[in-house]
Amino acid sequence: MNWFQEHSLQLVFVGLYLGLLAWHGWIGQRKTRELSDFLVGGRRLGGVVIGLSFYATFVSSVTFVGHAGRSYAFGPSWWMICVIVFTSMVFLSWFVIAPPFTRRARELGALTVPDFLGYHYGSTLLRRLSGGVVVVASLAYMVAVYEGATRLLGALLDLDPTLVTLIIFIVVTAYTLVGGFHSVVATDAVQGIILLSGGLLLPLAMVLHAGGLASLLEQVRQATPTALDWQPDPQLAGDLTIGTLLGLALGVGLKIIVEPRQLSRFYGLADDRQLRRGRWIAPAMLFVTYLVMLPVGFFAHAFVTPEELGSGVGRSLTDNVVPHLLGPQVNLLGPVAGAFFLTGLVAAAMSSIDSVLLVAASSVDHDLLAPDRKNDRGIGITRGWVLMLSATAAGLSLLLEEGITEMSSFSGSLYAACFVPTLILGLFWKQATREGALASLVTGFATTLGWFLLRRAEAIGSWGRLHEVYVGLTCSLIVAITIGRIGRGK
Repeated sequence: MNWFQEHSLQLVFVGLYLGLLAWHGWIGQRKTRELSDFLVGGRRLGGVVIGLSFYATFVSSVTFVGHAGRSYAFGPSWWMICVIVFTSMVFLSWFVIAPPFTRRARELGALTVPDFLGYHYGSTLLRRLSGGVVVVASLAYMVAVYEGATRLLGALLDLDPTLVTLIIFIVVTAYTLVGGFHSVVATDAVQGIILLSGGLLLPLAMVLHAGGLASLLEQVRQATPTALDWQPDPQLAGDLTIGTLLGLALGVGLKIIVEPRQLSRFYGLADDRQLRRGRWIAPAMLFVTYLVMLPVGFFAHAFVTPEELGSGVGRSLTDNVVPHLLGPQVNLLGPVAGAFFLTGLVAAAMSSIDSVLLVAASSVDHDLLAPDRKNDRGIGITRGWVLMLSATAAGLSLLLEEGITEMSSFSGSLYAACFVPTLILGLFWKQATREGALASLVTGFATTLGWFLLRRAEAIGSWGRLHEVYVGLTCSLIVAITIGRIGRGK
């Protein structure tokens, strides 16, 4: 009973939020009649709601835990790199890629990124291979989101990590199963507002607690003189360089322009007019969120020492920063703000997992296993894969010992290496060929995965500073361009 009394306000906020999810699930279920409704909302949605959903889908517990905590070790350089890279990528996605992509997707009748590539290049093999890439990269990303949400919710609610993971799994899987794209997008629109508001709470509380921004920065300098240096502190960040930090950010940021869960939002737009209506929403909201949330890490030096954080077993020390600030040791937020922030964390996890689940499940059945099945027969099977993939990701998050940002960046690196040459070149380069797309996808997947494993095993010495996104994307682009020129020459 004491636990319920201590967390009663938090439970009320979360309960209201879960009620909203149930409502949107019911509405989405009523609107879902065929597979196109379940996966892309029947292509009838407005630009504002899609813009909010695009933003909420990208911002997740990885942002609130992994990215924000990273600046504890990496300093202002990580903050500025992320703000510049992520904002640039979302502008590129909405203003450059979205117009030709949405028009071409309507022409082809595509529902997923793999079937878009299959139709565009006339290759079922490319469609199947792309579906396999989506499944692997989606699982890696969902593991990171589950892990980030588990850490934060466990710290705020004082619950066992396994129980927290189980709760998240049940809730997000249930409403994704019921309502599909309709319920996901409707919920994302509300989650976007909650996320933006929640992202402002923690840095604001830190500034107020310290007596102003100038006082907070002075306290940070007194606690750790190197915390505000642009070069990462080697005692906390190890031998990571600015180039490695840029690679981490690119691994995450490039997902915005090629990741299926982001591109699937464009499928739902009713027409080009709705695209123009919504294209400023996501860039502006993402810019503000990262601008104010990422300094939380280096601000945290005024409140917590590295010794208090602990290193964990095989996990990054910085993944513990935000949970520690919100836990009973520091408890920066009061009861009302804490309850609202908790709701924001739940929204961050849900808004990312639900979208990835839809994309991964549709890729398994619609692209990887049964690309020739008629669309109106695939809803039940796709729902089955939603359940299986969500359970797999939840289980892996409890078993694997990887850093949150590393897993998210690895997922983005796979997407960049496999889909930048095939999708982006396919849209804008007339010499792109089917053979080049196939070869570059296989090359990108193999080199990115291989380099990632070699780095984790510390088997390549100083070369381990070179992030896998550089290796995978460079190799796949070289292959695609070389084969494209040879093919067109013949």
